[in-house]
Amino acid sequence: MAYSKTPAASMKSLLLRPAQTVALVFAVTLTLALSALTLSTWFDLKRVETIRARENRTYLLQESATLIEEEQLRLASGATAPLQTNLDKVRSLLAELPARGGPIGTFTREKMEELDRLLAQSRSQPVTALAAAESLLNRMLQRENEVQSDLLDSVRRDTLVEWRLALAALVVFPCLVVLALWALRERIFRPIDDLRAFLSRLAEGQFVPVSLRGIDPMLRPLFENYNQMVTRLEQLEQANRKRTSSLEEEVRAATQTLLRQQQTLMRAERLAAAGEVSASLAHELRNPIAGMLVTLANLRKELGEPELGERIDLVISELQRMTRLLNGLLQQSSHLPEPRRDVAVDSLIQELATLLRYQVPAQVELLTTVRPGLRCRLPEDGLRQAVVNLVSNSAEALRDGAGTISIGAECDGARMRLQVSDDGPGFPHELVSGGIRPYASFRENGTGLGLAIVKRFASDLGGELRIANREPHGAVATLTLPCDDRDAAADRG
Repeated sequence: MAYSKTPAASMKSLLLRPAQTVALVFAVTLTLALSALTLSTWFDLKRVETIRARENRTYLLQESATLIEEEQLRLASGATAPLQTNLDKVRSLLAELPARGGPIGTFTREKMEELDRLLAQSRSQPVTALAAAESLLNRMLQRENEVQSDLLDSVRRDTLVEWRLALAALVVFPCLVVLALWALRERIFRPIDDLRAFLSRLAEGQFVPVSLRGIDPMLRPLFENYNQMVTRLEQLEQANRKRTSSLEEEVRAATQTLLRQQQTLMRAERLAAAGEVSASLAHELRNPIAGMLVTLANLRKELGEPELGERIDLVISELQRMTRLLNGLLQQSSHLPEPRRDVAVDSLIQELATLLRYQVPAQVELLTTVRPGLRCRLPEDGLRQAVVNLVSNSAEALRDGAGTISIGAECDGARMRLQVSDDGPGFPHELVSGGIRPYASFRENGTGLGLAIVKRFASDLGGELRIANREPHGAVATLTLPCDDRDAAADRG
């Protein structure tokens, strides 16, 4: 029975969900309370500013009324006309109303215009005009007093509401804290105590599942996972007893291992014979390929279309690589390995992707993910052949349907990891479990040499090739090679 991380994640979520819910409710409530307090404070500030403006307006009107009263006293004392300086002061005070007294409404604007007319009329009819002006100012002062009284009543009512909200917050927040502690006790601490008791039973060797009757639905997944663990432990205990009594089977397995080793030696002899045939075949193929290279080079010069020229350049590049591979086969027969060189891995993979897009089925998408500027010291032709073999293997798996092939490469210290993955049916189970072997093909018309060549290339360099299947479907081949990009940088310098 295989286990994934999903049950563990579910148990963690189960234990943390109540605390998260309470914390969220607490945070939302606190945020709403602070928002309400901030908004109320802002409104209070606006009302205070309004009251201050009204006080300034009242002051200006009172000063104006005082000056007009002085002029009326002067006229009553025998003066024939009011002082022009005092009348100008009244006009100046009234002119300051919009700036110091806040926005002017229709009522105040009409009264100010009427005051201005009365002040102008006071030159010809001083007694009548000043008396009317004083009466008008008194009515305006009375209206301002009523408005200020209404504003103060509004501030008092809002302050009372804020006080009640603050009192409610003092009651609600402690209740939330008590609720959080209760949730922690009921949903976290108590299940942990029960689980501790169950684990003590396991330590005593009692592999007894827990009854799920009466269990809280939120806690049921936790106990179901515990029962699965108990069942698994019981199976492991039984397997251990069987292993202890299976010495004869182990001897038989050892004998089968020796037989497989003998078969491996026989395959090695076959590989040696195949190597000789490959060397002779490589020798015979070099001349025709050289002729094709010359023909394509001449054809390239005669073509005038850039796109066709680029395709022919790719074909020429691949024929040159085939020539190097054939020379490599001859060198391997002479035990001369391909030398390492500074390889621009990102450019190499992009170039191969451009070429391979014409070879994979049209419905298959080819993606590359390589770190820009990635360079390593590796046998370039061997690396090319390895990438081509891995991509061709994935393309063959996707030949009957659409899909995606991804090529990725990255360097971690002194090793480069190259991955070729696809979302096809995956590797056969026999190949994954039995390992990569030459001539062991599980596909119709397959030779069984593609992955074997890549594995041999990796092992010759001190690396490795790993294959695996992905869930729900797909395959991934990981090629790990020794690569010190610092040495490559030194060589470039």
